[in-house]
Amino acid sequence: MTHTQVEQQTAPENNPAQITLLKIREWGACSDGRDWFREKFPQGGTYGDVMTGLYADKRYGDAWWLADKAFDVKNISADFIESDVSSIIAATEGVDVDPGNDAQAGFSGNDAQAGFSGNYAQAGFSGDDARAGFSGYGARAECTGENATIVFAGLDGSVILGKGGAANLMWNDGTRDRFVHLYEGEDGIEAGVLYTVKDGKVVRA
Repeated sequence: MTHTQVEQQTAPENNPAQITLLKIREWGACSDGRDWFREKFPQGGTYGDVMTGLYADKRYGDAWWLADKAFDVKNISADFIESDVSSIIAATEGVDVDPGNDAQAGFSGNDAQAGFSGNYAQAGFSGDDARAGFSGYGARAECTGENATIVFAGLDGSVILGKGGAANLMWNDGTRDRFVHLYEGEDGIEAGVLYTVKDGKVVRA
């Protein structure tokens, strides 16, 4: 790092999409990971840009670590979801994937990661610890595996969670978009049931 480079130590409040050296230190990043981040993103970077950089440098273990630390449905914003979807799509360049509307995909292994940018995407996850982001409208996710984390940045989303799953759904109150959080086993949310949000309330679809 040259003397002209200045490390960004702090991120804007409540902005989980921004990753800084201070943040990854607080999360317990290893020294090798911190050195890589300092060289690549001396002033910090968005979650999507950092994930894209990790994929490009084949640092897949570090990418899984960052996703695990950053993917918290309580703090996730629309910017974060769109950033995550963009990074996953960038990582699949050269692979035969459909980035448009009405995409359908199924994932059977554990630790699956998926991002969908089109409207009316449908995805199923049978493995454990899946993470998925949807930035289009009318998306639907079905999870039979445990501990999935599913996030939506588009309206009219719906989700089925497995044991230990968590998700957010977006709705609009007439003034702005808002998120509602779901946790399997809490507030009546059951595994294997399809849920959506109506007027700010989680309902069975």
